[in-house]
Amino acid sequence: MKRDGNILMNELEKTLLGTIDNMKEEIIRFHQQLVQIPSENPPSQYKEISKFTKAKMEELELNPKVKRNNVIGELGKENENNLIFYGHLDTVEAFDGWSKDPFGGELIDNKIYGRGSSDDKSCITAELFAAKALKVATIDLKGKLTIAAVVDEETGGLRGAEYLLDKEIISGNACLLGDSPAENPIGYTGGAIFATFIVKGKQSHGMNAPDVPEPYRNEHSGINAIQRMLPLMNFLFDLKNELNQEETKYPMPPGCPSRVSDINLAEIHGGNKISIVPGKCYLHCSINTIPEQKVGPIKERILNYVDQMKEEDPLLDITVQMPIIFEPGLVDETSPFARSVQKSVETVYGEKLAFATFIPTTDAHWFQEQGIETILIGSIRPENKVHAADEFVYVEDLIRLTKIYALTAFHFLK
Repeated sequence: MKRDGNILMNELEKTLLGTIDNMKEEIIRFHQQLVQIPSENPPSQYKEISKFTKAKMEELELNPKVKRNNVIGELGKENENNLIFYGHLDTVEAFDGWSKDPFGGELIDNKIYGRGSSDDKSCITAELFAAKALKVATIDLKGKLTIAAVVDEETGGLRGAEYLLDKEIISGNACLLGDSPAENPIGYTGGAIFATFIVKGKQSHGMNAPDVPEPYRNEHSGINAIQRMLPLMNFLFDLKNELNQEETKYPMPPGCPSRVSDINLAEIHGGNKISIVPGKCYLHCSINTIPEQKVGPIKERILNYVDQMKEEDPLLDITVQMPIIFEPGLVDETSPFARSVQKSVETVYGEKLAFATFIPTTDAHWFQEQGIETILIGSIRPENKVHAADEFVYVEDLIRLTKIYALTAFHFLK
């Protein structure tokens, strides 16, 4: 055994980390190429990036298969412990305002720029080269390692992680999932509700047949859909302020200041002209909770309020859609998988880092709902400009992430 910094490592670990260091230039080149392939969601055109990823898995002899543009490779054989590596290929749109080419993959000052360079193509690159390092270092895995490069995370994961798990295309008893901050492993995740509210009114001329109360109404009067959405918005504002009163007790990753649940009124559409009573209004919102706050009671309060609105306003025609609802996730810090992840992070960063919490929505819940122990680790830092112009990833974080993936497989499947 040899001491590296403050961490005691055996020869196999040192060989594995040295192998990744020797692949640094190859890792950078591959990541640049991955970023140069647009995979925005929408429009969800994934064929080119799926083909590129499959070709890399074939080169690494991971026996890849492609299902609905999700690319899955395997290493090792089924055993008591089976681990899934997860990263997602899709990105949000590039949007405007870049000073760099969003699909250039430029390397400047040890940063790789481009849409998805951090979220979440960094985890695709890390999992692929972690698998390569395990092969090159001839590590004998006592279990199966599944390498999953999935799509559609940015729109909820229904055609990606959910589909792969539902059809039993991938399986395991533990998942190391990317798409999260660097440094601290994420063991505590928030719950979420994605909700859409649709109010249907009655379009009419805004002056000749306005939306007026009795006794001024007649059969030609309008029903203002936007106006009838306002009480619900006010209710959601009040609920948001109430949820904000409780802080999570769990540590947060560096640079992530939010310690409270939130309701984000993300999109609203309605009406078409100043002289017309709007006949329809859509409101899309997301509710993200800290681990301590259950989602079920929040859902019931919203539905009960909508019922109350209907009772108070006989003209109200409202539909509620909640396509994605999931509860928070909590890690067992004493489990073999949790200890494997924490040991890997400690080796790479030279210090023990506590399990932290991450409130933003990821695909983690799909795995947790299947009883698969899931821990997150990624490359995201506040300054990486994820989902904004000039997104980038630090090369050092990309290499560290690759090492954490490789070491976790080594420890968990040894």
